[in-house]
Amino acid sequence: MKDSTSGWLERIFEDQYIDREWWGDFPAPVAWVGKNIHFKSLSDLVAVSGKIALHLLGEIPSLVLSNKSPHLSVNPSQITLNIKLLRLNLAEEIQMEALFGCFIHEVAHILYTRKEAAAAGNKTYTKTLNSFIHLIEDRRVESKLVLDFPAYHHFLYTARRLYASVGWGAIEKRIGFYGGISPDSDAIGKDGTEALCDYIATFILFPHFLEDPFYIKDVRSFPGNERKIQEINRLLKNIRNYAKLSFREVEALAEELAHVVGVQEIYYENFYLKEMKNTLRGIENYKSDQEVRLAESVIRSLQKTFNPAKQYTYLPAGRSEDHHTQTVEKTFIHQIREVEAESGEISENILNKARELAMGIQLQLSMFSAKTDKCRILYEQDSGELDEEELYQSRFNKNVFWEEILLPAISLEIVVLLDLSGSMVTGDKIPMQITLSLALALAFEKYVNSISYSIYGHRCDDEGIEITCFHKRGTPFRMHKLFSQEANHANADGYALAYCLQKFQTDAPHRLFLMVSDGTPSVIGYEGEDAKQHVREVVDEAKRRHIEVLSLGIDNFDQGEMYDEFIPYSGTETATRLSQWLRRKFISFADEAIFAFFLFFFSSWTMGSI
Repeated sequence: MKDSTSGWLERIFEDQYIDREWWGDFPAPVAWVGKNIHFKSLSDLVAVSGKIALHLLGEIPSLVLSNKSPHLSVNPSQITLNIKLLRLNLAEEIQMEALFGCFIHEVAHILYTRKEAAAAGNKTYTKTLNSFIHLIEDRRVESKLVLDFPAYHHFLYTARRLYASVGWGAIEKRIGFYGGISPDSDAIGKDGTEALCDYIATFILFPHFLEDPFYIKDVRSFPGNERKIQEINRLLKNIRNYAKLSFREVEALAEELAHVVGVQEIYYENFYLKEMKNTLRGIENYKSDQEVRLAESVIRSLQKTFNPAKQYTYLPAGRSEDHHTQTVEKTFIHQIREVEAESGEISENILNKARELAMGIQLQLSMFSAKTDKCRILYEQDSGELDEEELYQSRFNKNVFWEEILLPAISLEIVVLLDLSGSMVTGDKIPMQITLSLALALAFEKYVNSISYSIYGHRCDDEGIEITCFHKRGTPFRMHKLFSQEANHANADGYALAYCLQKFQTDAPHRLFLMVSDGTPSVIGYEGEDAKQHVREVVDEAKRRHIEVLSLGIDNFDQGEMYDEFIPYSGTETATRLSQWLRRKFISFADEAIFAFFLFFFSSWTMGSI
C-alpha cells in the first residue's frame, strides 16, 4: 500500500532538476554501473548494497531497515534506511534507486567523515554548529564519492531529487518557507533565526530554490536578516568545489555560519529533512512485510560471511577471568554477575490486578495442559523376572504396579527477562511490569506438572551487567521478590538475553523466552557498539537452538529490527494481547505434543513394548 500523497509528489518529482555542478567536477560515470543496476526486490537491493559497501569500506557495516528516519549524525555508527521510502507515490524503480542513493550517501560518511573526524579529534559541538557541519558534510562526502566513484552519481541524484521534491511540495502548500513556528515557542520563527538556518540549508543543499522570489522575500522580511544573508552569501559563494574541503575546513566554515546566525545551543533540523519525516509519518508501518525480514536475513548472512569474526566472553559471578569463561559472540569487557532478588513490600492493588490477569492466562494454559497431560501405564518390578503368582495374590497397590510418566513432548519451559534499567522509572512502567510478571508466575504455578519457568531482571552499570534472579525453576515461588523491582542505570539487552539463554534445560522440547522492555538497548551499556544488531544476532542464535523469543513492550518503541515476534505497547490492551498470543502459542505446542504422543504410542506398539 502506497502513501496518500494523491500524485503531488510524482508531479513535482518530474519537474525537479539539480545541476550536475552541485557535485563539482567529476568524470563521466562508468556505463556498467549507472542506470544498469536494477533492483527487483528489497533483498536484491540489500545484497548489492552489502557487496558495494564491502568493496568501498572493506567490511559490511551494520544496516538497519527501519520505519523511522535516522537521527541526525555527522559520523553515523550504523546505516539506517527508512523503508517507508518504498511506499511513496512514485514508480517502484525510483523508490528503489532513491533508497539505494540514501545507502550510498551513508557509506560516503563512513568512508570519508569517520577517518577525518577522528584525525580532527572527534570534538563535541554545540547544537547549532553540529547542524551546520552536517549540512556541509552531506554535500562534501557526496562530491568526494562521485569524484572517486562517478558511477554512483545517478543514485545520489535520485535521492537528492526526492528530498527536493518533498521540500518543494511543502513550500507549495505554504507550510512556511522557513520551516514554520517552533512547537515549543514562537520566538525562533518570529525573530528570523530559523529562517536564516533554513536559508543556509537551502543554499547548501538546493541552491536553485533561492531563485524563487517569494522564498527570499520571506527570509528577508525579518529585521536584521538582510545583513546576515549578505554575510552567509559571502561565506558560501566562495566554495567552488565541496570535494576539495577538508573536515577541518568544514568545521571552520560551520563556526563562521553559526557566528553569523548568533545562536549556539538550538538544534535546527533542516526544513527538507523535517518535511521528509512528516511525509513518511503518514505512511503505515512497513515492518511486518515478509520481504523486509528476508532482506534483513540477507544482510546478516553477508556480514557473517565477509566481516572479521568477533567474540566476547562473559564471566558469571564468582568466577575469575582465567577460569570457566564462556564464549558467545562479541567483545564485552564487563563482568556479568548474578544476584538474588531481595524481598519487596507486596501491594494489594498490584496483586489483585495480577490475579485478574493470571486467570485469563490460566484459561489458555488449561487447554494446553488438558491436551498434553497424557500418561502411560507401566507394570514394573525392581529386579528379576515378573512373579505372576505374587502379582495376582497381592493386594492391588498403585504405587507399586502403576507409574504415571509425563511424555517428554509435553514439557514447556519459559524464561522471562525483565527490564530494570533507569528508563523504567518513568510513569507506571515498573508497576505494570510487576503486574505482568506476577500474573505469569501465578498462572504458571497452577501447572507446574507441565510448565517450568524462571524469571530474571537485568541492568548495566559501571561494574558490569547485573542479572537479578526473581525465581528459578524447580524452587518454591516467592511472590514478594517480584515486588522488589527497581529501575536504575543502563541496559544491555543482547548480553543479558544471551546469558539467560543458558538457563534453559537442553532437553526441554518447547522453550519460550519472554523479553519485557520499555525501549531499545542503551548505547551507554554497549559503549558505542551497535546494540540493536547485537540483540538481533542473539535472537537469531536462539531460533537456531529452537527457542522462541517474544518481546513485550512496556512503552512504544520500534522492536521489529530486533525481534520477529513482538507485542507493542497498547495501554491496558497489552495484557490482553499477551494472553491471546500465549493462547495461540500454547495451542501450537499442544498440537505438536498430541502428534508426538500418537507417534510414540504407535512406535511402542509396533515394537511390542506396550
